[in-house]
Amino acid sequence: MATTRKRGQWLRAGTEDDRKVTFERQKTVLQMYCDNAKTYIQISGAALGLTLTFAHTILHIPEGAGILNGWTIATWCCFLLTIIAGAFYQYLAVKVLDAWLEWEYETIWDWLQPGIVYGIMLAGFYGGAILFTVYGILSLSGRR
Repeated sequence: MATTRKRGQWLRAGTEDDRKVTFERQKTVLQMYCDNAKTYIQISGAALGLTLTFAHTILHIPEGAGILNGWTIATWCCFLLTIIAGAFYQYLAVKVLDAWLEWEYETIWDWLQPGIVYGIMLAGFYGGAILFTVYGILSLSGRR
């Protein structure tokens, strides 16, 4: 009897060896993406601190002076989005593997493909990097 889980990836059809090989391949690929997501999370966390250092060290804004403006808020939001999406992607990747196993699993996130969350993570990171770069260029040229 062939049954398909909601994600449409786990099938009981096929041999046990086929399922094990497919599971191992899926696990290997998802591990690489999770490692990559972890790197984006770490770089984004460091970038949040870098914005403070940049403002005080490069732009020479005094320690007591506020650095909060639209540029910093947008940059921080992008890097924070990257951290949240990266962590959520890792959770969803584990849920994909969970769906391959022959036991009950939580299906609440089955409608959301991990690749979408991964894309949001990338968009947040590169958006933050671009905003930070443009802000730096405008600040150093005296146009902010």
